[in-house]
Amino acid sequence: MSADLHIHVYRGLTEDDLRAFFANTMGSKYFAGWDNLTDTPKERAYEKISRTPDFWIGEVSWLKAALFDDGAQFIPSTVQLVHDAIGEDLPVLTDELVGEIVAAFDAPNDTGYRLAKRGDVERFLAEHAGERLFTVSW
Repeated sequence: MSADLHIHVYRGLTEDDLRAFFANTMGSKYFAGWDNLTDTPKERAYEKISRTPDFWIGEVSWLKAALFDDGAQFIPSTVQLVHDAIGEDLPVLTDELVGEIVAAFDAPNDTGYRLAKRGDVERFLAEHAGERLFTVSW
């Protein structure tokens, strides 16, 4: 089972929305711990986040990579590089960040998972220059 990494534009949201949405995500800076798992605020945040402009980057299986200790087989380099470039700190989409994201599509994909087309990503990024970004694995 794979997930899909998307770039989302941080528009119409608050950090409280992100905190609620990622509260159950291990590894996230917003992870609330096992005693604080709840779905109620997450549902509201999920709805808001799902309405933000977004772009599909590619397929990934974070779970299989962790279970089998094999990121090379289950995490396309492009997906990892885009995820790392954007992180959770809501960076502003500058020319430098665009260059980093676009360059990630030059990385080899030895996984068999599908990826977006570079030109389509470039068009999305051009439309959202100067906005803040975050990633979601759906």
